[in-house]
Amino acid sequence: MSNPKIDKAKGQVKEAVGKATGDKQLETEGKAEQASATVREKVGEITADVTEAVGNAVEGVVNVATNMKDKVTGKA
Repeated sequence: MSNPKIDKAKGQVKEAVGKATGDKQLETEGKAEQASATVREKVGEITADVTEAVGNAVEGVVNVATNMKDKVTGKA
């Protein structure tokens, strides 16, 4: 998958060229590329946040399980 920042820049160029030349289709393609790139950036951010949250939750469960095991076995 290509870099969203590069795709956003390409979209901006297409939009600008489309506006300058009066090519509505090119202008619209540029806007669509920018929107798509923005969505992919946000999905990447959300994925990272979810991954971190899941990792933290797993770590918390492991800590609780270890504490319970230690209490049951008398190590606490």
